[in-house]
Amino acid sequence: MTTPWARWVRYTSRDMDARPLALVRIFACVAILLDLLQVGRLGLVETLFRPWAAGGLSVVQDDANVLVALSPTWGGPVAYVVTLVCLALVALGVWTRPALVVGLLAYAQLGHLYPPGDRAIDRLLRSALLLVLVSGAHRRFALTGTRQDRVPAWPADTIRLLLVLVYLSAGVAKLQQQPGWLAWTGTPVLYRVMGDPLAAHVDPEAAVPFWPVLRVLGWGTIALECSAPLVFTRFAPYWALGGAAMHLGIALTMDLGMFSWGMLGLYPILLARLFEGSARTVAREGAAVGVPAA
Repeated sequence: MTTPWARWVRYTSRDMDARPLALVRIFACVAILLDLLQVGRLGLVETLFRPWAAGGLSVVQDDANVLVALSPTWGGPVAYVVTLVCLALVALGVWTRPALVVGLLAYAQLGHLYPPGDRAIDRLLRSALLLVLVSGAHRRFALTGTRQDRVPAWPADTIRLLLVLVYLSAGVAKLQQQPGWLAWTGTPVLYRVMGDPLAAHVDPEAAVPFWPVLRVLGWGTIALECSAPLVFTRFAPYWALGGAAMHLGIALTMDLGMFSWGMLGLYPILLARLFEGSARTVAREGAAVGVPAA
């Protein structure tokens, strides 16, 4: 009889197709790069990433901000440039692991320099990229290095766990703070969210006739978030379709920075079963014509 510990060891020791983790490496870095480039386009690098005493915006600082001791004026802008360069190298698959270590350290320093701007999505992507660092994600879709088709699966499982924690906590918090999400009458909560003048760009008056639709979409949001543990099952690709639709809707109707794109950057993990299926199909076709598997 197999013991629970033996089953756990077997489960955590299995391998997987390297492509989902490689795509997470690329998409997460691209989302962060585009977000930081927007900061540069708006001319806010020096304003955001300098301490208050050196002319920065935020009076909130913390002791982990080691760059201030080196140069209050230029520490932040240098960290910004280092983050851009390193994450671009990671996305391209050039010196991936060293570039990811340096890039994550610099990216974290930007959060210490401007704590109000270090959002939950920034922390989630840093955590996911730390897992990418210790995976074999640099072995596929990379300009340098040796190709490897199979890599350990536990980093992908841990990213799935992060997604479950994010979505499930969001669903539970919604129900605790505003039970109206499940109401049959009254103003749909999603209408108030999408009509927020500070974060959304939906005309509140034009959206009134769509209250029934918004009510159903609100129920769907709660159902999706509370069913997040399905990402550990064979239903993960189908769950991902609902999640992708939700995030695309958020991106189209609200201004939340890179939130939706950063979350979608982790979704290749949820499609791992599809990659496994395609790999088996290619192997069978190769065997049929006498071509050895890679």
